[in-house]
Amino acid sequence: MRLVSMEMPHTGMAVGIDCGDPFALHPQNKKPIGIRHAYLALKEVYGKDIVPCGPRYLSQKIEGSKIALEFDSIGSGMMAAKPGKLDAFAIAGADKKWHWADAEIAGNKVIVSSKAVPTPVAVRYAWAMNPSQRNLLYNKEGLPASPFRTDTWPLFDPEKPDVTVEKPEKPDDTRDAKRNYQDWERPQMTQ
Repeated sequence: MRLVSMEMPHTGMAVGIDCGDPFALHPQNKKPIGIRHAYLALKEVYGKDIVPCGPRYLSQKIEGSKIALEFDSIGSGMMAAKPGKLDAFAIAGADKKWHWADAEIAGNKVIVSSKAVPTPVAVRYAWAMNPSQRNLLYNKEGLPASPFRTDTWPLFDPEKPDVTVEKPEKPDDTRDAKRNYQDWERPQMTQ
């Protein structure tokens, strides 16, 4: 969907990876997603001078043992969702083995590296079932970056169909989970 929204005129995508819950597909707090849709419409339909979405991945450049990722829609700058290092980036070499990466914001770029990957070739960002425990990338207008990957590798091996995915345990009574729902803390939208 991210790729289509960047290629098709008059389309957009409101990112909601920071509005979900570990168990429910649809977030209970729909207000942030509604505001993000409104930003897209205000910019694309009504021509308002606002930042319509969070940072969007544009390209990667391999620079020795690091990969520089370039973004647009950075608004007045990029930032982490909370104090501390960005920790939602993974990096891999030609062996296709993923390692959590060190990631630093540098202008409209994020520089990604890992000591475990001396010759990197690809990066993935927020590429998990639920990145709720990660420190995500935002612009200073309070809008999150969309998950993305720079590789085009198959997502599974048909020769090894048994894929193990760690899923959070679902509570015995999902009604209790909904009643006790705690929304994510996220940067405030400022427009």
